[in-house]
Amino acid sequence: MSSASRHRSESLAPALAGLGALFVGLGLGRFAYTPLLPALVTAGWFTPGEAAGLGAANLIAYLAGAAVARPLGRAIPLPPLMRGAMLATAASLAACGLRPGIATFHVLRALAGATGGVLMVLGPPSLLASVPAARRGRVGGIMFAGVGIGIVAASSILPVLLRAGVRAAWHGLAAAALVFALIGWRGWPPAPPPPPPHDSPAARPLRRLVLAYGVNAIPVVPHMILFSDYVARGLDAGVAAGSAAFVLYGIGAAAGPLVGGWIGDRLGFRRTLDLAVIVQTAAILLPALVRTMPAAFVSAVIVGSLTPGIPPLVLNRAAEIAGPAGAARFWRAATIAFAVGQAAGAWATASAFARIEAHPPLFVAAAVVAALSLAMLPRDAARRA
Repeated sequence: MSSASRHRSESLAPALAGLGALFVGLGLGRFAYTPLLPALVTAGWFTPGEAAGLGAANLIAYLAGAAVARPLGRAIPLPPLMRGAMLATAASLAACGLRPGIATFHVLRALAGATGGVLMVLGPPSLLASVPAARRGRVGGIMFAGVGIGIVAASSILPVLLRAGVRAAWHGLAAAALVFALIGWRGWPPAPPPPPPHDSPAARPLRRLVLAYGVNAIPVVPHMILFSDYVARGLDAGVAAGSAAFVLYGIGAAAGPLVGGWIGDRLGFRRTLDLAVIVQTAAILLPALVRTMPAAFVSAVIVGSLTPGIPPLVLNRAAEIAGPAGAARFWRAATIAFAVGQAAGAWATASAFARIEAHPPLFVAAAVVAALSLAMLPRDAARRA
């Protein structure tokens, strides 16, 4: 077997492990709830306020899971911890289909959030540390594509499952989570890489990268929340066109990490990350400048592709600056910063839209914040593979 073939073979198991973990923990455990929420209200399972509260419980628990992930990784060997987190997510989805009381439902949605935080913080950096440096971009792209594939799968399958009722929808999501947990069963290293000292020369650029990453979480929120509404009502194109824009967003989310990882392996992650944020800024601004359906669809695909496409670039950029061990320490803080940024962005977007009831100003403001995140990125050269 040639050296290139051996590296591809060695990279396949970690890539599939990461894809399965992020599909289960985020694609289904976190994001599948969004298209399911209206059905929960319509079917009388919960009031709108209760349903929104369940979504908040998932987000808060995600932050908690991210915060405790590294201590858990030190106490429990990584393979059983990751497998247990995926199985716990699948079990929580199945239990939701039993229609328990509101208190138990909060616990189940919190469990899915916490396991998602653990899978996100420990999974990608641990797996990338076991992959040859020249293939980390492609492997990271496959891993993070699991988030987009989960979003596309949930958006595509749920309308079919809901014809049989909300219970069937929950159980269908649980079955999909179990299948992808099995796909991600192998390929885990025994433990996360040991963290470097806090006073490492890379500490300052990594702090800047955390800040930039957290700020970059804010400008994608208007597209995540309001873009279908912009197409349907803002462009007066109707609900079907708005749904089509969301499908294109999801397709972009599935493809973006793969394309970004392939480019990063060739150009380096400093250049690729800069380029990605520049393109992201332009795509966010596009529908405010050109109010047509083609421009809207282009914007949906590009912003959708870079929402999960930028995280693996950031993680690999951290590895360029500080090596895999430094990236592993960095990733927990980055994950928390991103979640906080998205929560702040959601609050700001909802508050502003309630006052102005217009989409273009939100896109302009989001593009300004995206450009700000570009200016915050560290310019330090790569230190080691």
